[in-house]
Amino acid sequence: MKVLVVGNGPGGVELAKNLSGTFDVTVVDREEVPHYSKPMLSLYIAGLVGRKKLFPYSIEWYERRGIELLLETEAKLIDRGRKVLMTNGGELPYDVLVLATGARAREPGVEGKEYLLTLRDLDDAEEVRRLVEENGELLVVGGGFMGLELAANLAKAGYRVKLIHRRDTFLGLDRELSSIIRKRLEESGVEFHLNVDLLRADSNGVATSGGYVKSRVKLCAIGITPNVGIARKSGVHVGRGVLIDEEFRTSARDVYAIGDCAEYNGTICGTARGAMGHARVLSDLLMGKENSYDFDFRSTVFKFGDLSMAIIGRTRGQGRWLDENVKVFAEGEWVVGAVVVGNSRKAFSLEAKIKDGVRTSDL
Repeated sequence: MKVLVVGNGPGGVELAKNLSGTFDVTVVDREEVPHYSKPMLSLYIAGLVGRKKLFPYSIEWYERRGIELLLETEAKLIDRGRKVLMTNGGELPYDVLVLATGARAREPGVEGKEYLLTLRDLDDAEEVRRLVEENGELLVVGGGFMGLELAANLAKAGYRVKLIHRRDTFLGLDRELSSIIRKRLEESGVEFHLNVDLLRADSNGVATSGGYVKSRVKLCAIGITPNVGIARKSGVHVGRGVLIDEEFRTSARDVYAIGDCAEYNGTICGTARGAMGHARVLSDLLMGKENSYDFDFRSTVFKFGDLSMAIIGRTRGQGRWLDENVKVFAEGEWVVGAVVVGNSRKAFSLEAKIKDGVRTSDL
């Protein structure tokens, strides 16, 4: 069976790796370099890791795995009747096609948005790094994962960093947990401007509802927009993302979608870890093994400078601290989520317990 994967990000490369040796796998990607770690781009921009560290798999790795990698190849249209992918390099037949096209940075609808950089790929990272090194500063618009990681890592590296955010909480967390993030990043040198809206940008800074904030280099990190262009043009059903069922099937026969481009029941996964989880389950399903993905259970582990934190499951409502590092959230007697500060080993152990079902009295 010939499996064609469109996209070489965390989901696409994980799927190709798991299916190689069993199926005839081809990966199509518009970039000119093999897979690289997008979560590490902020470390690269800050100069905390070298460019080589971004690339876990060489061209030879793909060859040894028997994966055909077609770089600088743009997917144009899916001919669903003939089961052919049309690209700028010709037609590619498939038995199964998997869309792993990821997402692009969401752009703000404000005057002067041309003065705001975005970060989604290696070319973006190179440009941001060059400007930050030249000017010694960065203003980040947005308090999501990417914005906080970039601000923390650049501050750790000694740059002047400011961050504006429309709320005083981060990542859907409560004020107590958000204050931990803010305090640790402030100690690293990040200057926060919270509860403000972005009004416009110019060459010297940005105007907000709370006043003008100066910075020559400005980056907007206010979320993502799934890449659904090829699906829409090919008549595959889309919403915000490519619409999928619980087995990652799209509305088109033998066409699947995973990662940031996929939408299940109104949800976009939004993390590299989620995309890799999609890929592992789909690879099992394609090989005839029983498996399923829990779209309602989301977890991620991240590091903001020297602050590591894991967000596990549902973390809304009133939580309670088990100890100085772990705050758990419950519905009735059952633990449904947790936030773990500074102890990744404990986070993975607690995640497994929550998935299996654990009562608050048993922790």
